[in-house]
Amino acid sequence: MLLIGAAGLAQTACSDGGATTDEGQGGSASSGTASGGGSSTSSTSGNATTGGATTGGATTGGATAGGTGGAGSATAGGGDASATASSTTGGGAGGEEPLGDDLPMEIPTPSNGGGEIRNQTTVLKNAANGGQDVYDFNNQKIGVNNTADCDDGEGQKTVFEVEHGVTVKNLIIAGGLPGGNGIVCKGDCTLDHVYWEDVCEDAATNSADGATMRINSSIALHASDKVFQHNAKGGSTTIVTNSYIADFGKLWRSCGDCTANGGPRHLVVDNVRVEGVRTTVAGANQNYGDTVTITNLHVKGGYDEDDDKPKICQEYRAVTDHMGESQKLHGGASQWNTATCHVSKSDVKRW
Repeated sequence: MLLIGAAGLAQTACSDGGATTDEGQGGSASSGTASGGGSSTSSTSGNATTGGATTGGATTGGATAGGTGGAGSATAGGGDASATASSTTGGGAGGEEPLGDDLPMEIPTPSNGGGEIRNQTTVLKNAANGGQDVYDFNNQKIGVNNTADCDDGEGQKTVFEVEHGVTVKNLIIAGGLPGGNGIVCKGDCTLDHVYWEDVCEDAATNSADGATMRINSSIALHASDKVFQHNAKGGSTTIVTNSYIADFGKLWRSCGDCTANGGPRHLVVDNVRVEGVRTTVAGANQNYGDTVTITNLHVKGGYDEDDDKPKICQEYRAVTDHMGESQKLHGGASQWNTATCHVSKSDVKRW
């Protein structure tokens, strides 16, 4: 892996595996272990530059990412590419920078032309581990040299692993095979103005028990199955706001068959536009106490109540350790104002 931060910190793989199916099994969530090869330098190799990141404090799902406490740059070493992210200090702890509420509808033009395909997963280390708490990529497009087919269900390389408390801004994840397993959050994280051209395995995965993964003002396109995978348990939360998601199977799925599966897992969706929903917006495990809260959901062409299309919130009975398959409850019909699905038809609007 390429590591941005102090050298020598081992990164461990997420334990949740299994095949990705229409029932929401947990996909590959990480890419194994690696020893850090990064160093605190300002050198840059080739076009592998990670955009300058200003650290000013950002709210991360209830946790605040403050300033780094020092200026400089952190370089990711290893492979034939180095990822350099220069940082400047900002407001520090207490200098919170609220997320914007703009809803982008088009992916920006990459600032690095055709983009960059890295050979290894890049780990974005937090300030406590020698990195920084905010990484601003200035709309660079980045992927990873992934050889596993996007529909295989496992084995795809992760493009970025994000440590606890880190905010990632203005990043384009390359589409198709180079999109790999997207972004894996290893703790509280915020993905702000992050764009997925063509989701391969998953766009982003919530993998740390009790953590909050927040996606704001982002775009994700063309996911054959899930967009956001939720493997973490223990009251962990995924929040999606002010975003546009199109041509996908499920916007969010609570893992239907993870190792030592359980819950509860929570989803919050507010001010999101969707179109081309093939399966459902959200799939939650009723038997593990999951909840889905949806407000201001805008569906292209509207919700057809007579045909229940597209599905908005489906309830499942999940399983653990590959002991069978998770099952849709209520015949797979959308559920409204239940203990699991906190959503009213009045909150589903047409655009």
